[in-house]
Amino acid sequence: MEKKRSNLVTRVLTAIVAIPLLLAIIFMAPPWGTFLLVAFAGMASVWEYCSITYGDENRLAKVVSVLVAAGISAVLYFVSEWFVEATAVAFLLIFIVFLFSYDDQERVSHQIGSSITGILYGGVVLTTLSLLVRDAGIAGPYWILMAMGVTWGSDTGAYFAGRAFGKHKLYEAVSPNKTIEGSLGGIAASIGFGFLFNYLFSFDAAWTSLEVWQVLVMAIPANILAQLGDLSESLIKRAHGIKDSGNILPGHGGMLDRIDGLIFASPWFYIFFTHFVL
Repeated sequence: MEKKRSNLVTRVLTAIVAIPLLLAIIFMAPPWGTFLLVAFAGMASVWEYCSITYGDENRLAKVVSVLVAAGISAVLYFVSEWFVEATAVAFLLIFIVFLFSYDDQERVSHQIGSSITGILYGGVVLTTLSLLVRDAGIAGPYWILMAMGVTWGSDTGAYFAGRAFGKHKLYEAVSPNKTIEGSLGGIAASIGFGFLFNYLFSFDAAWTSLEVWQVLVMAIPANILAQLGDLSESLIKRAHGIKDSGNILPGHGGMLDRIDGLIFASPWFYIFFTHFVL
C-alpha cells in the first residue's frame, strides 16, 4: 500500500511539472518548438524500443539509430522533398554501423530490424504530429491538444469502464487486464473528449469548429489506432519480459508507455486534418 501511495505521489508530481511545461511550449513557442518537443519524444521512444529489443548490446548502434530518427524527422518537417533520399542514406548508414560494431553475428539481423523499426516508429510516424501543427497554422496548438486529449482520454475511459463493467477479455494473450467493455469505454471517452475540446476551442477564432460527423470521423479511428498502439507495445514488452519501456517519466514509466497510442493515432489526425478540414 505504501509503495502504491508513493508511486501515485510521484506520478502527480511529474504531471504537475510536465503539463505546464508542455502547454508553455505548445502555445508560446513557434511551430518548430513543438517540432523539437515531438522530436525529443520520438528520440526517447527509439532509444527505448532498441533497448527493449536488443538490451544493452551495441550502444553505438542505439545512439546512431536515435540520431538517424532525429535527422529523418527534421528532413520530413523542414525539407520534405528530400525525404526519400534522406531515408535511403539513413538506412544504409544503419547497415554500415552494424557491419563494424555488431556484438553477435547470430543476432545482428534482428538488431538491424529493430533499429529500422524503431526509427520508423518513433522517428517517422510520430513526426506527422509535428506536420499537423505546422500545416494547421495558428490553430496548430489546438490540434496537438486535440490529438493528445482524444488519445489519452481513451486511456481514462477504458480504465474506468473496465473497472466497472469489464468481463470479457479483449486480447488476453497480449494484455490480460484489457477488456472489451473497457475498449468500448475508451471509444466513448475519445468521442466525448473530441466534442468537449471542439466546444472549448470554438471560443477562439483560430479554431474552425468541427461538425458532429467530423468529430466522429476523427475520434473513432484515432481511438482504434491508439488501442492498437497500446496493444503493440504490450506485445513487445511481454515478449521481452518487462513491465515498463523505461523510466524517463518518474511514476509513469518510459516515453513509449505514455505515447504508444499517440504514435499510432498521429498519422490519422494529420490525414483527417488535410482531407476533412482543409
